[in-house]
Amino acid sequence: MGSNIHLKSKAIALRKNGESYNNIRKILGIRSKGTISHWFKNLLLSKKSLELLESNNRLAHTRGLFIANKNRKMRIDTENKKAYTEGQSSIKSISKNELLLIGAVLYWGEGSKSEKGQVSLCLSNSDPLMVSVYMKFIRNVLKVREEKIRAGIHIYPSISPYEARKFWSKTTKLPEDRFYIVTQISRASKNKRPFNTLPYGTVAIKINSRQQFYKVKGMIKGITLKMNHKP
Repeated sequence: MGSNIHLKSKAIALRKNGESYNNIRKILGIRSKGTISHWFKNLLLSKKSLELLESNNRLAHTRGLFIANKNRKMRIDTENKKAYTEGQSSIKSISKNELLLIGAVLYWGEGSKSEKGQVSLCLSNSDPLMVSVYMKFIRNVLKVREEKIRAGIHIYPSISPYEARKFWSKTTKLPEDRFYIVTQISRASKNKRPFNTLPYGTVAIKINSRQQFYKVKGMIKGITLKMNHKP
C-alpha cells in the first residue's frame, strides 16, 4: 500500500512537471493507463504546469514528425536503390543495332534539326555520360573518321578553359587542341549563375557532313515508322 502511495506521489510530481500520461507510465513502469487516470482525476494543474505540459506536447509532436520523416526518407532511399539496381541489371550487353537506336534517339532529343543553310550533325550537352555514349555511336555506327569530328566548349567566365578542355578531352577521347572555346554571358544568367552549375560548360560535337545529318534523320524517321507500324 505504501509503495502505491509513493508511486502516486512521484506520478503527480511528474505530471505537475508537464509530463504526459505515456511518459509517466514509461518512467515509473506502470502498465495500466487507468491507474494514473484514476490518480489524476481530481488533480488541478497550475498555470506553469499547464504551460510545461503544452511545451512538452509540442516537443513530442516535433520529435515524432522528425522520426516519421527520417523513417520515411530511409524507406524511400531503400526503394530508390532497389529500383535503381533493378533498372541497371535489366540492361545486358548492347548490340551494334541497339547502339544505333540509342545514338539516333539521343540525337533526336539533343541534336540540331535545322535544314537551313549548311547542315551538319551537331549535338550539344553538358552530361559527360551522354556525350561518351554519343561518341561511341558516331565512331562505331556512323564510322566517322577522327579528323572529321569537331568539338567546341561553351563556358561562362567562372569556368577555367584549361580545365574544361582537359575534362571534355578525357570524356570524348579527342585531343585537347581539337576544342574551340566560346565564352558566353547571357543577360539572364549574368551574375546569377552558381559557380557549381555546369562546372565544365557544354560541349558541342559537330560533324560537317550533309550525308551523315540526313542519315541520322532517316534513322529517327525509321524508328517512328517502326514504332507506329500496325500489322
